Amino acid sequence: MNVHQILSGAGPYDAVTTQALAFRALFAGWGWGGRDVAAEIDPRVGSKISPLRALDAKPGDVLLIHYSAYAPKLRAMLGLPNRKLLISHNITPARWFWDHDPQAAVVCALGRKQLPEFAAACDVVAGVSRYNAREMGSDTVIPILFDPSELGVARSDGAGADRSGSPPTILFVGRLAPHKRQDAVMRAFELYRRRHAPDARLVLVGSPVNLAYDTAMRALADELSPGAITIESGLTREQLAQRWRAADAFLCLSEHEGFCIPLLEAFHFGVPVIARAVGGIPEVAGDAALLLADTDDESVVAELLALVTTDGELRSTLRDRAATRVAAYAPEPTARALRTAVLSLAG
Repeated sequence: MNVHQILSGAGPYDAVTTQALAFRALFAGWGWGGRDVAAEIDPRVGSKISPLRALDAKPGDVLLIHYSAYAPKLRAMLGLPNRKLLISHNITPARWFWDHDPQAAVVCALGRKQLPEFAAACDVVAGVSRYNAREMGSDTVIPILFDPSELGVARSDGAGADRSGSPPTILFVGRLAPHKRQDAVMRAFELYRRRHAPDARLVLVGSPVNLAYDTAMRALADELSPGAITIESGLTREQLAQRWRAADAFLCLSEHEGFCIPLLEAFHFGVPVIARAVGGIPEVAGDAALLLADTDDESVVAELLALVTTDGELRSTLRDRAATRVAAYAPEPTARALRTAVLSLAG
């Protein structure tokens, strides 16, 4: 059997590309063939992803469309007679980009408008979370293929309160973008620092949506907490693992998340999580995080940071629950869901 994966774009650090390549490894292990193609390809991807024109789907082959962006060049794929599986990776609402990156806002707006058309043309539609699936009126979920072994070994002693003498380190991992609300993270952190831990550090890891936004966020960091906030991007896998091992808490104040892979990374490393209960976050986090109510402001966040970095019993409870969440997203269940969806189209 052949399964061809179709992407709007492919890049070396893109989560959807990473997911497609992981799926390809599964397909190979199952004895399935096929090709992975994309409308736009970063040269650094090399020969792993081919141009759209390289697609040569035969009768009986299955097409797996990874939907994550406005993709007018993929419309031609919808007209092919092959049976199709669409996986939605979520698109951020355009309103978060109009003031900072109008071009990105247009792409997001068109992408969300185009999604129903693509979903209607496919035989099976799935989301990486129930939140994503519901947007398309589907109850089929094929989660992100998450393999904690690729992240490296977690610290054996836990984090934070178990490390005497080290200043508390708060971490957020995610694209430096308006909807991720690094600005709110910085303001809450500064309240926490002034009230409870003057030597605390905040580390923000993520590539910026553009240079202007990067400059604005760095200026805000210098204004709020001079010398206490670090903004980083382009880290290697091992460097990112080091940031996780050094963290005492993961603070996510994002306003929109379709899944939020860093939640699972935090759980793997035993780092306590405080997060807004938006999008797919409650589904992924379960009871392993401190989820904020709509009325909780940055002052509440600051007090939760103080609690989660000092209360050893709470940290231990959250670490135990985190292990359960990581197990719930083990590679095997996701592989089974993917295989079931694809085999339902084979014939």
